[in-house]
Amino acid sequence: MSPENKVTIPLSRKLITSIVKKGTEFTEAVSQVLKEEKITIQQFNVLRILRGRKGEPASLQDVSKDMLHSNSNTTRVVDKLVAKGFSERIQCPGDRRQIELTITDDGLQLLSRLDKKVDERENELVQELNETEIKSLLKTLEKLD
Repeated sequence: MSPENKVTIPLSRKLITSIVKKGTEFTEAVSQVLKEEKITIQQFNVLRILRGRKGEPASLQDVSKDMLHSNSNTTRVVDKLVAKGFSERIQCPGDRRQIELTITDDGLQLLSRLDKKVDERENELVQELNETEIKSLLKTLEKLD
């Protein structure tokens, strides 16, 4: 290819491409850990959201809003968690059309087993960075729209 035909890739595209690729690699790495317990990363995310409520029920809309992977399949994800016994649906006493979600003891036990494994995998993924570099990268990423 001659120099005049060479396409210059904008730095912004290189950055976005790198972030997307790394995000995909990280997601796949964590998904492999979760696969051992036969749950998806979306199911894991919902369970962590419910655990974070400390026993307070959450509406489907609350869970959808807090999910890392925004998608329209939250109902299906919750259905699978209920079928596995990791979550329960409760009919809202004030509005019978409203369903609230809670995490079960089995769901809490599952998260307890997974917490250490996921933490270890995440630490492996960033092991080349020290704490200062991690904080700096987080600060830089917060500047992006």
